[in-house]
Amino acid sequence: MLFMNQEKNDLERYVCFLHIPKTGGKSLWAVLKAQEEDIMVRHGMFFKKFDKPYTYLTMLRDPIDRVVSTYYYVHGYEKSKIYPKVKDMDLKQFLSYMKDEKIQNRVYPQPEDIRNIKYRTSNLATRYISGGEPDHLEIAKQNIEHHFSFVGFTDMYVESLYLLSKCFPWEIKPFAVKTNVTPHRQPLNEIPAEAIQWIKECNRADIELYQWAKQAFLKKLDQLDTSSKQELKQWKKDLQW
Repeated sequence: MLFMNQEKNDLERYVCFLHIPKTGGKSLWAVLKAQEEDIMVRHGMFFKKFDKPYTYLTMLRDPIDRVVSTYYYVHGYEKSKIYPKVKDMDLKQFLSYMKDEKIQNRVYPQPEDIRNIKYRTSNLATRYISGGEPDHLEIAKQNIEHHFSFVGFTDMYVESLYLLSKCFPWEIKPFAVKTNVTPHRQPLNEIPAEAIQWIKECNRADIELYQWAKQAFLKKLDQLDTSSKQELKQWKKDLQW
């Protein structure tokens, strides 16, 4: 059972899903919603410590892919407050707000403020996991090490679900779905090299965080016993999207 952004005093401990935008989090909602355990979704909110036992889980996405997906999402989402200003932009025009050093990397009060592009595209994962600061990479790593039971990866979604099933006593496989997939987006290998470089320069912390966490994830997969590897192979066969 999910509850959003609220702290329930009657729970002995919090299990918190930290939803970082455009990382496949909505797909995981269906899995979490089906569980009997109460799970807090921190949506639009950062990591925080609680005064009772707690643990976190989250999903990460390759930062370059996440930024490109963000562009295509807001470019085609008419309900977005910045849609009227971005609907005719190409990717490089959109990214020019990300790389503009005169724009502060923060939330601007008016949701239609085009400067909010920078907040949405510059070290967002580091900001969420560190507790609010986009350049606090080491704090983000420490939080993962000490407070996260699970970190999954959008590009290894089935493997992530499988390892999630080993972290929590949940029924996961029957509820696995993919939702909120951005349509009509250009694949990364067709994105201009200059645009890719801009994203890398503005997401150095996120790239290091992603690579560091991914290394630990791959190590866990490699350490699975023979039976578990066979089970994972069957999951991949059954969950083909």
